[in-house]
Amino acid sequence: MILAVSFDVWNTLLNTDVLFRRLAKLVSVMRGLDPVEVEAIIYETYKKVRELRLFIVNSDEVRVFPMRSRHLLAKMLNIDFEELVKAIDAIFASLDIDSILFKDVKPTLDVLSSLNLKLGVIGNTAFWESIYTRELLDRSGIKEYLNVQLYSDEVGIFKPDKRIFLEFCKRLNVKPQEVLHIGDSVIEDVGGSLSSGMKVMMINRAGNARKVIVPEVGLMITHSLSDAIEAIQVLD
Repeated sequence: MILAVSFDVWNTLLNTDVLFRRLAKLVSVMRGLDPVEVEAIIYETYKKVRELRLFIVNSDEVRVFPMRSRHLLAKMLNIDFEELVKAIDAIFASLDIDSILFKDVKPTLDVLSSLNLKLGVIGNTAFWESIYTRELLDRSGIKEYLNVQLYSDEVGIFKPDKRIFLEFCKRLNVKPQEVLHIGDSVIEDVGGSLSSGMKVMMINRAGNARKVIVPEVGLMITHSLSDAIEAIQVLD
């Protein structure tokens, strides 16, 4: 029986594209650069950062990874590190929450909460520390739905390491098979949660492909967060 649901944050609850686009625009204004080129560099570096963290298992390295990632991004953009930090701070301070929160998030959380399910997030960090993400979830009202928030830079473990998923279970006093994890990454979310014994719903917001359900594996692939209720029913 599913008793808890864990969520990835970026591109599951919050829209990464909106934030990267705004960061690219601000950096381009600061440095007189082409915003399209800046955005391309940000995505290229983000891809590299996600690849790098797959090989990091040392907890101290995981905790400082956001700073390391910012240094890499500053280098790729050919701007001063402190300039990049100021740009990121400015973006988060002025961000319109409605522009970054996916429309299906709150309605889905309302339904899940009404079922008395325990809810939480399991997130990796990249260019900014988890404190930035926590603030956004607080400002958006999402924090009120959550029983726990776990972030890689706080616990010293990256997804897809099953230890971070098991830590989630430990904090909520549930068994892995009693948890549905929802996220957008095949490696970090699907691979990590299944290896820990959880069920998983992979959300592909960019696609409109037909829904795929593999109950034998404990997997659903869909493009809408609102399918979480169905996932609980068919994977339970």
